[in-house]
Amino acid sequence: MQYTLPFAAENPLLRIHGLLLDRFGPVPACHRLDPVDMLVFAMLSGRTRDEIAMRTFVDLKAWLENWEQLAGMNPAAVEPLIADVTFAERKACHLPAALQEIIRRRGALDLGFLAAWPVDEARHWLERLTGVGAKTSMAVLNLSSLHLRVLMVDTAHNRVARRLGLVPQKADIARTARLLNRCLPFCWTADDTEDHHVLMQRLGRVLCVHARPCCADCPLLATCRTAAASAPRRLS
Repeated sequence: MQYTLPFAAENPLLRIHGLLLDRFGPVPACHRLDPVDMLVFAMLSGRTRDEIAMRTFVDLKAWLENWEQLAGMNPAAVEPLIADVTFAERKACHLPAALQEIIRRRGALDLGFLAAWPVDEARHWLERLTGVGAKTSMAVLNLSSLHLRVLMVDTAHNRVARRLGLVPQKADIARTARLLNRCLPFCWTADDTEDHHVLMQRLGRVLCVHARPCCADCPLLATCRTAAASAPRRLS
């Protein structure tokens, strides 16, 4: 069945964005990694706390001469270098494989060419790489120096979108990202999509947590379908 976001006269993402800005304030500017750097970091960060993923990324980059060296390494040699991240054994296989595939397909370990591609085509190209899913591809496209107009979705962001009723309750990250990106406000730039993701992510990590969300303190309480459905009904 086709799922349509509940858009009225105003795009609800605009209202949600405004409410989150009122609560959390402007999003600070971030340092943009090269797209290959971002690919490696995003692959390391899956199911891993940001500080652990960043420390592992920095240590790994310092240990290597370049990412081409990582592409040529045996997974058994990679795993000890990334042991602190979740699913290190799996990522030790995926990282060299993905980098090798870029070199085979492009002749060099470079993703700068994606800046000139339509977002959907760039995303599909990335997601054909071993170990690269929707979250990683959109992190590369939006959060790296490519800085394309695409909305990244991670676990926390996805949880908030489902609870708000923006997407189906069982939508995974890939489906949520696909639905939300179809309905971005026309006025939004790459900066806006990045800021929106950061704000939704923060809400999901601070208030709209997996267990026992702090609904009473949520700036989106009045627009949340899940909160409305779970609220006790008044007796007439």
